[in-house]
Amino acid sequence: MAKLRKTLGSPTEPAVVALMESMEGKSKETLTTWAMAYVTEKYLPLVAETPLFAELLEKTKDCMVSSLPLKEWKGLLSEARKASAAEKEPVREAAARAIVTACGTWQTPTNALGFCFYGAAAMAYHQAGTAETKETYDMLATKELEQILASLKQVKTAPDEQAAKLQWNC
Repeated sequence: MAKLRKTLGSPTEPAVVALMESMEGKSKETLTTWAMAYVTEKYLPLVAETPLFAELLEKTKDCMVSSLPLKEWKGLLSEARKASAAEKEPVREAAARAIVTACGTWQTPTNALGFCFYGAAAMAYHQAGTAETKETYDMLATKELEQILASLKQVKTAPDEQAAKLQWNC
């Protein structure tokens, strides 16, 4: 997964440049809300038998819309990071890391790009299996990045936080 992420992370990769440009000017609340909606639809089913990741998504939403103490959320985020790092199957590892990174976008908007890479890797592994060539992975991962970009381009930059939480399209 590291090689795939490094290849996709190239600042000269057209999909990466387009993603970075689409993220500019969007608030961290907007990016987090969009990323969480995207991972819920696309990547959560890949790790459905591990309820920890669904719980993390729900707790992140709760923290964003209420005055729930971040102390509670950060412990769960840390637990989910450890669980994602412990995954041995590439599809599950990448999907779990995409979910955790999407939730972490709330802390740092730059995590949104990391979420895109993990998600692209998860879909490439999921669609191709682990015995395919590097070229196949790169093609499938780039295709997923393009789908992520199309989804992100549809997100409206809202003038206030409340409206930002309602704008996404997966």
